[in-house]
Amino acid sequence: MIEVYDSLMIYCPQLGGEVPFKYCRTLLHDHLPCRKIIICWEFKLEIGKFLNEHYSLEQIQKALAPPTKTRMETILELIEKAKKVKEEG
Repeated sequence: MIEVYDSLMIYCPQLGGEVPFKYCRTLLHDHLPCRKIIICWEFKLEIGKFLNEHYSLEQIQKALAPPTKTRMETILELIEKAKKVKEEG
């Protein structure tokens, strides 16, 4: 059952607070895990085994791949989108 660890809590260095495992395993759009899930959870549970049992190799590779854009590029893109929405509205 994929939800077995959902209520476990851990400190998230990206968010700066505690989050449940469910957040970590469903972070991406396709309900794929956060790319840092192995680093964060390796001492709390058998994360490699969990990933192999619940995700295909392709899903794991997609989830753990480095981001295609930097944070700054993403932020600037979102600012531009917001400006366009404001101008149209």
